[in-house]
Amino acid sequence: MKKKHKSVLWIFICILLCTGCSADSGKEAEKGPYVYYINEKGTSLVRTAWDSSLTEGSAKEQAEEAMELLSSPASDIYKSAVPEGVEAAVERIEKGYADLSFNEAYRNMKKKDEVLMQAAIVQTLVQIEGIDRVGFFIGEEPVRNEDGTSAGYMTEDDFVQNIGSALHSYQKAELKLYFSNIEGNALAEQTVNVRYNSNTSLEKLIVEQLLKGPKDDSCLQTLPTDAVLLGISVKAGICYVNFDEGFLVQGYNNAEPETVIYSLVNSLTESESVREVQISINGESDVLFGNSIDLSKPFSRNMEIVEETK
Repeated sequence: MKKKHKSVLWIFICILLCTGCSADSGKEAEKGPYVYYINEKGTSLVRTAWDSSLTEGSAKEQAEEAMELLSSPASDIYKSAVPEGVEAAVERIEKGYADLSFNEAYRNMKKKDEVLMQAAIVQTLVQIEGIDRVGFFIGEEPVRNEDGTSAGYMTEDDFVQNIGSALHSYQKAELKLYFSNIEGNALAEQTVNVRYNSNTSLEKLIVEQLLKGPKDDSCLQTLPTDAVLLGISVKAGICYVNFDEGFLVQGYNNAEPETVIYSLVNSLTESESVREVQISINGESDVLFGNSIDLSKPFSRNMEIVEETK
């Protein structure tokens, strides 16, 4: 297992998920790994040392053991991270991605309980060697955000890493996005104002808005609605975007392949931290998109494909 010493602060509608340590709130925490639970009040996370004997076995076996522990804390001063009636199975672990399949009871959870559960599960499982991201599914259907977009795979970076400091749950942003024109052969610019959770990166927000589609019928959506964002990160000015195979749907809304690619690239490079965009499908970039565009190298901004604003 990877040793991690980070705590979690997740804020959702004025709820601080301040991470504590075992039963010793005033003492320095033991060295990890940890299992994360929920405090008695149901408002924050606490952690307890994970028995080192559980580090044996495959990543899937360790994840299954962790899910059992998360559902049944050894102490009465902690609450289970998984609410009563909610059941989960570790379906797949591959290339750093772990898929968890939940029963229908997941849909009945309050949002607060869902966020606490996600935070506890992700922070516990990413300590396992071979797991970097965790995906939440109800059966085979990916869990979705309130706006209908896929929640995607979650990492420890999706949870703000601070202790004892309050952050605003939401902030506002003005985004410049690029969708397809009606003919599908060029890009049309739209500016949208959004209110979003402060734990979400700007780059992830941009992709989610592209998946959501344009605000009116003056232009067309470019990214297939069934495409699932598996991961997104920025390193040295390159934004790495990983989709599932749903991104490869041909001729969505009659948009040409170049229009689709630069809808994504131009929108992301509006972010000051992004100069280029590397696209991959299920972690692989050796892909030919639309039988014409090689995804193996990063893409730079292309404004020649953008229609002039009238």
